[in-house]
Amino acid sequence: MTDRTDFLSQAWYTLARAIAEAGVNVDLFKTPETIAKSVNRKVRAELKRLAVLLRRLIFLMALQMELAPLKPRIGSNYYEPKQEDAAYRYVFSMVPAPSRPCPHFLKGPITAPIRGPVPAAPLIACWQAMLDTLKHHKRRARRLARTIQRWQAAGEARPHVPPIPKAHRLPAAIALVSGGLTVQLIEALKNWPDSS
Repeated sequence: MTDRTDFLSQAWYTLARAIAEAGVNVDLFKTPETIAKSVNRKVRAELKRLAVLLRRLIFLMALQMELAPLKPRIGSNYYEPKQEDAAYRYVFSMVPAPSRPCPHFLKGPITAPIRGPVPAAPLIACWQAMLDTLKHHKRRARRLARTIQRWQAAGEARPHVPPIPKAHRLPAAIALVSGGLTVQLIEALKNWPDSS
């Protein structure tokens, strides 16, 4: 049995359980072809809220890591073709992409909403990507710690950590993790060097 007396391990356990239950409760592990639109919307919203907390937890872990100096390594060839299966793939990114306005020619025509069930593959891929992130959290935190190290060396501004909106609607355990992560991240970011 693992010791869950400190905040990080308790938060990790709570989030891992909530992410697993989000998919198991609607039988995503059975990989259905289609899923009801209302179920898809509900689970996607739940995973989106949990993804924010998972990113914050890994960010907090990365801030607390002590890094050794980088060792030179042989680069990989990104242009080399790789064997990929035709399954839907989702990548759980740790850093949000910068937002830009969408060009008018990419918006496309307005279509009528689809009635009935929707394909389940994108939702299953999102859920499995989050489960994979849970499995390899130490590696993801180490990579993010290197990115944070580069940001600090480049003089990037300290990240702003706002509280999660509508936390009162979350289950009690998740709401406690949310509030605790916000407080701990703000405290950990006080050591961030000033960019001015």
